Amino acid sequence: MSFKKLLLPLFVVVFIFSCTEDTDISVPRNLEEYITSSFNNNFGEVIACAASAPESKSLSYIFYYPEVGARDIRYYEADSLNVDENDFSKYRRKNLEITDVFGGKLQRFSRTDESENWCLVTYVLNGKLHKSNPIRLKNNSKSTTWTNEVTIDFPETLEPKFTWTDIKDVDDAIYFQVISEKQTDTFVSGTYTNDTFFNYFDATNIVLNINVPETPDSLEEDIEYLFTLMGVSEDNWVNTVVEQTFIPRNLEEYLALNSTKTIEKITAFAASANNSDELTYVYYQSLIGATDFRYYETDNTAAIATDFSAYRRVNLSDNAEFGGKFRRYSRTNTEESWSVVTYVIGDKLYKSAPVKIKMNDKPTEYITITDQDDKIDFTARLEPKFIWEDEKYGDSVTYFQVITNSSNDFLSGTFTTEKTFQYNNFTNITSNINTETPAELIFDDEYRFTLMGIDSENWVNFIYQQSFIAR
Repeated sequence: MSFKKLLLPLFVVVFIFSCTEDTDISVPRNLEEYITSSFNNNFGEVIACAASAPESKSLSYIFYYPEVGARDIRYYEADSLNVDENDFSKYRRKNLEITDVFGGKLQRFSRTDESENWCLVTYVLNGKLHKSNPIRLKNNSKSTTWTNEVTIDFPETLEPKFTWTDIKDVDDAIYFQVISEKQTDTFVSGTYTNDTFFNYFDATNIVLNINVPETPDSLEEDIEYLFTLMGVSEDNWVNTVVEQTFIPRNLEEYLALNSTKTIEKITAFAASANNSDELTYVYYQSLIGATDFRYYETDNTAAIATDFSAYRRVNLSDNAEFGGKFRRYSRTNTEESWSVVTYVIGDKLYKSAPVKIKMNDKPTEYITITDQDDKIDFTARLEPKFIWEDEKYGDSVTYFQVITNSSNDFLSGTFTTEKTFQYNNFTNITSNINTETPAELIFDDEYRFTLMGIDSENWVNFIYQQSFIAR
C-alpha cells in the first residue's frame, strides 16, 4: 500500500474526530474540560429547574429559559448524587430531546431514567458561556405533585389574584408563575415570588421575571388562559406543579354586556356518568340558529345559585344528544358546583336556570330494564304507555322521556310531572322538544325508551333505559 493511500484514511479519522469533539458525545469530555478549553470562568446564568412527569418516576423534565440568541444548548449530568455538585469534572454531556414550552419562551429536556443525579444546563450567548445552578433530580425520592388546586379571585376583571397556600411544601424556596394563552400556547407572563400569591399584574412582590418588556400586556376578556405554578426547592427540584385554566369576565358581567338582548330560558340539567365520581354530563336544549355557546360554573356549591358574579366561564367539549335536540357538555371535576348554560340567537340571549351538580352527594342511578313488559302497558295499539316510580332519592319533580328507534334516530321528547307517559298522547305533557308531530310506531320494530327523573335543582336522580317491540 502506498504512503498516500495510508495517509488518506488517517486524515479522514482525524478530521471526523476534530469535527465531532464539540458534541462531547462521540468524543467524551466532561464539563470542566469543556469550560477550560473554550471559556474563562466568568459565567452568565441560566434559569433552570426539573420536575418528574405526572405519575412517573422514570420520566423527568428539565425546564430552562433560553434567552434570545442562546445557542449550543447542552444538558450535563453528574456520575451520581455522591459527588460535590460544584465539581464540574463529574458532569458528562447527555443528548436529550428538547421540546418548546409556552410557545418556546421556555424549553425542556426530557430524561428517561429512574436514577437520581445532579444535572445542569448550559448555553452560549454572545460568546459567553451561561450555566445553571446544579439541579438535584428527585424523581424517585420525591416525585413532583401535579394538581389544579389554586384559588383564583378577580378583584378586577382583568387582574386575577392567584393563591396557593394549600400546596406549600416545607422546602419550597421560590414560586414560578406562568400565564399563557391556552389555545395558542402563547406566553404572556413569567414571574417569581417568595409569597404564595401573585396578582396580575402587580409587581409589588415579584422578585424576578422573564418578561420582555417587564410589564406584560393586559389580559383580555373571554380569552382562555392557563395558569402554571411551580414550587421550587433550594436545589432546583420542583415539588409541585399547578395547572389551572381561567377566563376573565364572569356571568354577571357577560349579562350586563348583553343587557339590550331579551333573556329567554332554555332547559338544562345534569347527571353524573355511570359509576364515576368525577365525570358529569350537563345536558341543554339546543335550538336552531344558536351561536356563542357558553358554560359557566361556580367554584363550589357554597355560592348563591342566583349570584351570577360567582360564575366563571369554563371551556368544555360537548356533543349532540337525542338527535341534536339537546347537546351535552362533559365536565371532569371532583368539586360540586352550580352551573349555567347560555347561547345567543339574534337579539335574544338564552340562559338556563342554575343547575346544581351533585355527583358526590347524589350520584345518578342508572337502570336498564330488560323485561319488555315491565312498566309498559301495550293496551292501545302502537301507543305504549309507560309507568314508573321514583327510585332511591324520591325527590324528582319532573320527568324527561325520549323515544328513539333502533338506529338511535330521535322520535319524541317530552316532559311530565306525573309518573306516566303515553306515546302520542299529550294530555299530561308539560312541555316537549318535538318540532313536529312524532311519527307513528311501526308494528314489530324495536325502539328504546329513556327516562330521566330530575329534581328541583335540575339534577338527574335516575336514568331508565328500556328497549321494546312496538305492538
